[in-house]
Amino acid sequence: MSVVLLTLLALLAFANGANDNCKGVATLVGYGAASARRALLWAAVTTAAGAAVSFWFAGGLVRSFSTGLFSSGSIADASLFFAAVLFGAIGWIALATLTGLPVSTTHAITGALVGTGLVVLGNSDLKWGYLGSKFAMPLLLGPLLGLVIVYLAAWPIGYVVARSARRCVCLFDEPVIGRSRMAAAVAADELTVVVDSESACAAAGPAAAVSATSVTNAAHWLSSGLVGFARGWNDTPKIAALALVVLPATQRTMAFAIVVMAMALGGLIAGRRVLRTLAEKVTPLPLSQSLTASFVTAALVGLASWNGLPVSTTHVATGSIVGAGLSNDRTQVRWGKVTEIVLSWLVTVPVAGLLAAIAAIVLR
Repeated sequence: MSVVLLTLLALLAFANGANDNCKGVATLVGYGAASARRALLWAAVTTAAGAAVSFWFAGGLVRSFSTGLFSSGSIADASLFFAAVLFGAIGWIALATLTGLPVSTTHAITGALVGTGLVVLGNSDLKWGYLGSKFAMPLLLGPLLGLVIVYLAAWPIGYVVARSARRCVCLFDEPVIGRSRMAAAVAADELTVVVDSESACAAAGPAAAVSATSVTNAAHWLSSGLVGFARGWNDTPKIAALALVVLPATQRTMAFAIVVMAMALGGLIAGRRVLRTLAEKVTPLPLSQSLTASFVTAALVGLASWNGLPVSTTHVATGSIVGAGLSNDRTQVRWGKVTEIVLSWLVTVPVAGLLAAIAAIVLR
């Protein structure tokens, strides 16, 4: 049974990577800072890094997504129970990925746990209060916080980006004070530091230069990478937990390793459809809004992971992108696509739960 569970674990992690890896880099592609191929590669690397870290810092999430929802000792045959959960989550995420819908693996696993629990254990062994406080509340607040924070923060960040646009700090190996094109200069020995426009610095031929454009591009890549890292940290233990209860201690490290590799491969091989939806079909994003959405998503998911709270990177990232679009130009937000995405969220829990319940009945 261990082989079956590890195989199902790999399939769920692959489906998760295909649907979720792109959530952090969608703003890179939407803004035009990266091609889909480069963005997905960056997402795979950063997600794998966060997934590896979660092996040591995700005990709370592992407990919540293994036995936390059920009364102690109520699961008699854990192998068949969690196999049904995996079937339910895999079925829905795979279907959503094929249609390009960004859905939540966290919601899918939650629905599958509840559906299997109702069939196998009954209503009395489910901790409904725990489900509400530890699952429902973080999942509900995530996208709302992302939208509001990005909407508010995009204005001051946009102002700073606009003020610094096309500026450049240049280093010259000879004095340049007195040149009319140079806005500000400080000389030290034979070196001169100049702050001016990028075009002026380029024309003067500095020995070294750091432009505002290069700094903001680097920050954009960094923020996208942080989203991938936080997502890997938050999602890996949720998936691995579905097998850790059953597997012997000697195979637990293997389970995490399988999840890490399968998530990375899923995004690289099958992540383009969902990436295209988020990058091109929700709203156009200028640099300041794109940058804000990435940093806010990374911060919220990272904080949730540190505190052992299950949040949906899908929901947080989508909420942040919509908030960024509203702060930029609300008429450019494609509300039809947003509505379609929200509807897919609403059906995730019941559909995954139904699929898991059917699997539980068949496996009995």
